[in-house]
Amino acid sequence: MTTFIEDSPRPFQVGWITEAAVTGDATATVITPWASPYAHRGGSGNKPGLVARSSELQNAGIPVWLDPVTHALQMTGVGDFRYYSDFNLWGGPMGDHTHEAYRVEHVRRVFRLQDEIGAKHLAPTVLLPSALNNLSTLALDTSRAAIESDSAAWLTVAGTGTFWSDGHDLDAHIGSLAALSPDGWFVSFVQPDNELPPKLTADEIFGICRTVRAMSEYSPVHVSHGDFAALPAVAAGAHSVGTGWDKRQRVVAFGDYATRATSNGIASWYERPTLRGLLGTLGKRDGELLGQQDPGLAGRLGGLPPVPGPKGSFAHHVGQLNAVVKHVQTAGDYASRYRELDRMYTEASTNWAALRASTGIRDQSEAWIAPFQQGLRMYAQSEGWIV
Repeated sequence: MTTFIEDSPRPFQVGWITEAAVTGDATATVITPWASPYAHRGGSGNKPGLVARSSELQNAGIPVWLDPVTHALQMTGVGDFRYYSDFNLWGGPMGDHTHEAYRVEHVRRVFRLQDEIGAKHLAPTVLLPSALNNLSTLALDTSRAAIESDSAAWLTVAGTGTFWSDGHDLDAHIGSLAALSPDGWFVSFVQPDNELPPKLTADEIFGICRTVRAMSEYSPVHVSHGDFAALPAVAAGAHSVGTGWDKRQRVVAFGDYATRATSNGIASWYERPTLRGLLGTLGKRDGELLGQQDPGLAGRLGGLPPVPGPKGSFAHHVGQLNAVVKHVQTAGDYASRYRELDRMYTEASTNWAALRASTGIRDQSEAWIAPFQQGLRMYAQSEGWIV
């Protein structure tokens, strides 16, 4: 298992996903009530309902998950309920985890919805800004309610940057959750905006690596919307990362769940080319410039999308990401994974410098490489692999 295609408010491209599955670049799909309707609202341009969409994917041999993303309800400014309001997921006030009856009923309804489409049980959770406060207690209680309902359920852990950098308190919270012995995990590092790469600090990466390392000893870990930012987690044992054809599929951000602004324009597709030799993406114009000025370097870095347009950009991106994730996963044990990814980060930094020297394109290694490699090395040091 390597890449899961996350849901998107854009038209859901089953054909693209199916082709990516055939090439081995995608292994599952995640649907969410925030981006897909429960029932088709009529008209050829609207998205199919949940059952029809999941059946189409499953008939194509693609496993389907349903992530309730309940933690979006704690995001500042949340208000995009265009699809979420179709789903009756609460027995009490929406987003209220404070009473046991509310938690139990919410879990029951989420699991019932997952049963409706034949998906595994994935528990809801609360968005955490800290690992040791009242909210973390509610998250633990909600997870406990899920495991009491189904001991084979997967659990979700979602936090902001301050949660993932919360040191010993983070470790204690994860230890309490791990004692519930779920069958697997979804982890999510929630961002204030959807810029790529996400502005994660080395301390946050260190916390994510420690968490995934502990979880992956006993059960699989999916990094929700992780994309290239999830590579340190892959080195720490994650078995899959989330991605897709737009930014909302590659990062979880407050703004993507906020009230939608009225617009008469047409949203553009995210067509920035991905190059695995950079462990990141270029701007669309920079990609064109690279292809014109130094096609040899472009090829050595992984190549530019051979087919122009949104579909070609997605297929190329998921192929590049899948190749990198598999490469790290097959490096060997935990220490070997770390060493290989650290080598790849160092090589990518050199490649960014070579790109600038050849074309004048800005070196973005400080964004795509530096904090991730630093956090990875902090994790390696804690494991005793470097001094």
